[in-house]
Amino acid sequence: MNKTLFKSIREYKKQSLLAPFLVILEVMMEVLIPLEMAKIIDVGIANGDLGYIVQRGIILVAMAMLALFFGVQAGNMAGWLCEKSSP
Repeated sequence: MNKTLFKSIREYKKQSLLAPFLVILEVMMEVLIPLEMAKIIDVGIANGDLGYIVQRGIILVAMAMLALFFGVQAGNMAGWLCEKSSP
C-alpha cells in the first residue's frame, strides 16, 4: 500500500508533505489560544494589569490570524493536490 501511495505522490512530494505540516501548525495555534486566554485571566485580570491584558490580547489575535492562515493554506494545498493527482 505504501509503495502505491509513494508512486502517486512522487512528483508532488513537496506539496504532499506541506499540507499535513500546515494542518499541524494550525492545530498547534488552536491549542495554544486557550492557554493565552488563561494567562490573560490568571495574570492580567487578577492583577488588574491593563498593559498585560492588551499585550496578550494582541498576541492572541496574531495567533488566531496565523491559525486561519495555516488552515486556509492547508486547504488550498490539499485541493490543489486533489486536482493535480486525479486522472
